[in-house]
Amino acid sequence: MKNKKKCKNKFSQKNPEEAVNKAESTEEHKPKEEDSNNNNKSEKVTQTPAKKKQKECKAQKRKRTEELAEITCTTETQTLREEKGDKVEKGATESKQKAAEPKVEITDEPQSPTKRVKPELSREQSLRREKLRKMLSKEAVRQESPAEQKDEAAAPETDVKLDRSASLRSRMVERLESARFRFINEVLYSTTSGEARRMFKQDPQAFGIYHRGYTAQVQRWPANPVDAIIAYIRQKPPSLVVADFGCGDCKIARNVKNKVHSFDLAAACELVTVCDMANVPLPDCSVDIAVFCLSLMGTNLADFLAEANRVLKMGGVLQIAEVASRFENVRSFVTGLANLGFKMVSKDTENTHFYTFELVKSGGAPENVKKFGLELKPCVYKKR
Repeated sequence: MKNKKKCKNKFSQKNPEEAVNKAESTEEHKPKEEDSNNNNKSEKVTQTPAKKKQKECKAQKRKRTEELAEITCTTETQTLREEKGDKVEKGATESKQKAAEPKVEITDEPQSPTKRVKPELSREQSLRREKLRKMLSKEAVRQESPAEQKDEAAAPETDVKLDRSASLRSRMVERLESARFRFINEVLYSTTSGEARRMFKQDPQAFGIYHRGYTAQVQRWPANPVDAIIAYIRQKPPSLVVADFGCGDCKIARNVKNKVHSFDLAAACELVTVCDMANVPLPDCSVDIAVFCLSLMGTNLADFLAEANRVLKMGGVLQIAEVASRFENVRSFVTGLANLGFKMVSKDTENTHFYTFELVKSGGAPENVKKFGLELKPCVYKKR
């Protein structure tokens, strides 16, 4: 027995460092919670509370991760509201502080094998954050878009209503003006020049309505006979004096170099001399060219032509342009002009819309003009 004890002591005395190292290595591999390895019962008793602690740690970590996810959601919503202009700086700072506190508690806990799941949880959190940001951005856009759409939809609806009302009003005004134009036109063809002049004096707006309606009708014509008369006058010397009976907007006076006397029942511009065309303020034999372009409108049109004969010089030119539909018999019209002291030079009755005549003064007009019966049909515009 003594020898055995001595051997053991010798072995322990010879290698004390190796024994210490082995003890340390065994202690490192074994968990810290195991204090004794002598009995199996004691091991079971020590392991069961350790497992319970691990389960409690896992449950606490899960709760903390859920709290972290909720905190991140709140922080992200707060940041989005701050971008929109909602001042929520206090809530953001408090949420940041709360988010920072659980992180410190996790670091203080003892290490356990469940810490290997941390990188996976961080990835999941990042994915959740991205999804939440997308969802919040979409919801913000959806919340903003309906209001904007309502505003945008309300504006075009109002614009459409205004456009419709304006268009209806303009149409009604056009119809009223066109109706008044047709009425005034019939009055001018069915009454004398004196009565027409009285009408324009009593209603100054009537001439403007008639003039606008007339210009609208002229735009529909294939050609305007005034342009042909202007071209004719331009070929003559500029020293010749022109008298424009029923001048309208004074187109001849504005497009030739000659001196032009413009007469009409009402003034469309400053160049017009307002008068009755059966009695113009000009001396006898003072005009070289007399023009009637769509202006033989009254029932006393023979008086207009007799006044033109008085004003014209001997050998002076008379230019007439009228709507083709007004002529029942061109020959009777020419004979009537001959009785009034005019000789035919040329005529154009092949045009489907307008007839033109060029005559020369060959003698004076008789005193009684009515017996010749010079007449033309009225030009009445149909309703369109």
